[in-house]
Amino acid sequence: MLKGWLEALLALIFPQRCPACRQWADSYGWCQACLGRLAKATQVALSIHNLTALDECQAVVDYSGPVRRLIRDMKFRRITRHAERLGRLIDYAVAPGYYEGIDAVVPVPLHADRLRERGFNQTTLIFKPWANRQGLNWLEALERTRETAPQWELSLKERRKNSKGAFAVTRPELISGKSILLVDDILTSGITMNECATVLKQAGAVKVQGLALASGAR
Repeated sequence: MLKGWLEALLALIFPQRCPACRQWADSYGWCQACLGRLAKATQVALSIHNLTALDECQAVVDYSGPVRRLIRDMKFRRITRHAERLGRLIDYAVAPGYYEGIDAVVPVPLHADRLRERGFNQTTLIFKPWANRQGLNWLEALERTRETAPQWELSLKERRKNSKGAFAVTRPELISGKSILLVDDILTSGITMNECATVLKQAGAVKVQGLALASGAR
């Protein structure tokens, strides 16, 4: 209670500026004009990208401009406060109740070494509060079994080899027979998310939908 009042007071004294245009921001951390322009959930064309294990996939924003800057600040400069602002893009873009039939929200994991080095999984910081606001069950049921190179550094063929066999389900008893929403911060080719969906279905998931915060793929 006290924390909420303190945050409201600080917001009044030190209001935020929109990271896109630098105008005064609202409670979402963006101005309404930029929020409406940026946050538009778009269906990823699964057949074009050969994402055969996913039943559906959406991306909230393009991986460009201020969104790209905020994500990179989180990952490489450890600026975790951006997570709330990025999460609010999901609130704005995804219709309430759209994922009502989902049994669990599962994040794409980092390798344990990368997690220790960074100190957090940015996907968890961005998506878990959103899942809580939607009343969706958060379940960390995947592990990255080996370190992989960043996908953006690789060719399409190298990306497939890089992700193949790199994930495993840690809690199959909680996956079998369930509908899963798989979430990640960035979707490029979609190969990482598709590989995660593959092992989830091998563990018995009946449906796997994907949701990425940012993507260059359509």
